[in-house]
Amino acid sequence: MSADAITYCLEQLSDYRQFERLCSALLASAGYSTIDPLGGTGDEGRDAIIRTDSAGRTICFAYTVRTDWRIKLRSDCKRVREVEHKPDVFVFACTEAIAARDKDAAVKMVKDDFGWRLDLFDLERLRVQLSGPQRHLLAQHPSIFVPPFFPQRGGESIADSHDTILIDHVTSDHAIAAWLSRRLSLSGFRTWCRGTAPLAGEDADETVRTLIAHRANRYLPILSSASLADPLFLERCAIATARNRDLVIPCKGIISEDWTLPSRLTKLVAADFSSSWREGLNAVLDALSSSGIRPSLAAERGAQIALRDFLPSQVTIAKPEPVFANVFAMTVPTSMLDIRVPYALTMAERYELSRKWAFYVANERTLIAFDLPPSGSCLGDVSGRYSEFSWRDAEHTHGHLTINVAKFLLRRSLDVACEAKGLVFCHDRKGYHFTRDGEQELAQAITHVDGQKTTVQLTGKRTKGYGERASEFRYQLGPRFRCDQDKQGQWTAVIRLYVRVTTLEGAMFEGKEINRRRKVVTKSWWNKQWLARLLGVVQGLETHPGKVTVGNGHRAVTMTTAPMRWECPVGLDVSALTDASEIGQEMALYRAHQDDGDDTGDAGMPTPTAILTTP
Repeated sequence: MSADAITYCLEQLSDYRQFERLCSALLASAGYSTIDPLGGTGDEGRDAIIRTDSAGRTICFAYTVRTDWRIKLRSDCKRVREVEHKPDVFVFACTEAIAARDKDAAVKMVKDDFGWRLDLFDLERLRVQLSGPQRHLLAQHPSIFVPPFFPQRGGESIADSHDTILIDHVTSDHAIAAWLSRRLSLSGFRTWCRGTAPLAGEDADETVRTLIAHRANRYLPILSSASLADPLFLERCAIATARNRDLVIPCKGIISEDWTLPSRLTKLVAADFSSSWREGLNAVLDALSSSGIRPSLAAERGAQIALRDFLPSQVTIAKPEPVFANVFAMTVPTSMLDIRVPYALTMAERYELSRKWAFYVANERTLIAFDLPPSGSCLGDVSGRYSEFSWRDAEHTHGHLTINVAKFLLRRSLDVACEAKGLVFCHDRKGYHFTRDGEQELAQAITHVDGQKTTVQLTGKRTKGYGERASEFRYQLGPRFRCDQDKQGQWTAVIRLYVRVTTLEGAMFEGKEINRRRKVVTKSWWNKQWLARLLGVVQGLETHPGKVTVGNGHRAVTMTTAPMRWECPVGLDVSALTDASEIGQEMALYRAHQDDGDDTGDAGMPTPTAILTTP
C-alpha cells in the first residue's frame, strides 16, 4: 500500500467515468481553462477537446486507468489521426507512475509518429496538483478519495473545499430546509442539508460544526421559534458568524413576536421565508449572486441531484395514462346584445336581475348581454330597445374592451347557473356554495372519469381538536370560476374549489381560524379526492347530461362537465411514489405552524394548471 493517501486512491481507482470528471476538473485549472469534456461512447479517441485556445492551438485530451498506458496512448493517437482532428497538443492522463525515461520516450513517439506535442500527466503529477493548488477537488470526488483515507461527515468529505451551501435547521423546520436545498440544487449549487444528510451514528452537532469549518462557502441557518430555543443551534450560528460574518445568510421562518435574535444575527439582513418561500428563495439567490457565488453544477446535474433526493430513482412506467385538469371547454355566442334601459336601475334591481340573467353595465342606460333578459324582469319588454353586434369584430364597446366584457359575461353566466341550481351566495366570501338538504348532508351523484357511478359529499361535518378542546363545525364546497381564451381561440372555464367553514349554527369563522378549520377538512385530500369533488361540484350544476347551459338557442353559453383530458405516453409507478407523499405531509405540517394566515380566497384546490391524475 502507498504511504500517500492520494496516491493509493488513484492506484485503486476503477471507476473510469469518475476519473474522467476528475481529470477534466483538474486540467481546467492547470492551463486548459477552456476544456470541453466529451466522454461517453463515440468520442473518437478523445475524452475532451479544446478546439482553439488563446494561442490558436487545437488540443485533444485522453484519460485512462489501464496499466498498459503505452498501448492506450498509441491507440488513442491513431484513432484521433484516423478521424483527422489534427491537434497541435495531445494531453494524456493516466494513473500509472511513469519513469523519466519512459516519459521522454512517449513524448518522442507522439512527436515522430504523429507530429503533435504530448503533455503527459502521470500518477505523480496528478498527486502534486491534488495535494497542492487543487486540493479542493479531493472533497468534490468522494467516490475516488474515499474513507478512511479521507474522512466524511454527514456524507461529505471533510477535506478542505469551501464549495458547499450548508443549510442548518432543527427538526420542526425540516420541510422548508429540504425544499430550499432542493431548489438550490436545481439552480446548480452544491448543497448540504442537515435534514436530508446521512447522519446515522454521528454526532449531528459536531458534524455541522466540522462542515462549517471545512466545506461551507455559505451557511444558511433556518431561524424559527423552535431553532432559537435550541442552544446548540445558536452556538453553531455564533461559530459561523465568528469565522466570517459574510459566511452567514440567515433564513427567517416563523418567529413569535416575543423572540429576539442573537446580537450577531440581528446585524444581518435575513432572507424572509415567513410569508412566501419563493420570495425567500429569491432573496437567497440574490445574496449568492451579489457575493460572486455561482452555480458549480451543470443545470442537468443539479436537477438529477434534487430529484434523486425528492423521489425514487424510477417513478415512471412504460404504460399510457390519462391525465385531467380542472379546465372545462365552453361554447360562446358569436354576438352580443346592446340593450337600452328606460331608466337607471337601482342597486336592488340590479342584484335581483343578476340572479337570473348575466349582463354587463356599460353605463347607467346601457346593458350588454349574450341573451335577452327573462320575461317578467324589471326591464319589461325590450323589443325595439336593443341591437345585436359581432363582438369578436369590435375591439371596444361603449369605451370598454370587448374581450373583458365577454369574460365577465361568461363568468356571470356560470353564477346564474349556480342560482338556478339552488346554490347559496355567501355575501361574506363573495361566492356560491352548496348547502345541505334539510338535516342531511349533500351527497352528489357523479359519473367518474372512468364511467363509474358513485357519490361524493359536497357538505359535511368535522371536528377540530380532541377531548375537552374538541370543536365541531361544518363545511360546504363551492366553485370559483375564471373564464379565458387560449391561443387557439378556445374558450375555457377554470374551476377551483372553495372550502367554506362555519359553526354548527352557520356563523362564519374569522381571520386565522378559517384556514385552521379548512386544513382539518382537506388534510387527507390528494389529487384523487380533489378530482372526485371537482366532478361533484361541476355535475351538480348540469342542466343537461354532460353540460351546463345558460340562455336560449344560439345565444346560449354552454360549458361541458367533462374535464379536459390528455393521454400521457408514460404512467406513474404508484408503488414507487408511495413514500413521496411524506414530503407533502411535512410541508403541510410546516405551513400549519405558519399560523395559517388570514382568508385569501381559494383554498386547497390545485392551481388552474395543475394536472389531476386518475384515481
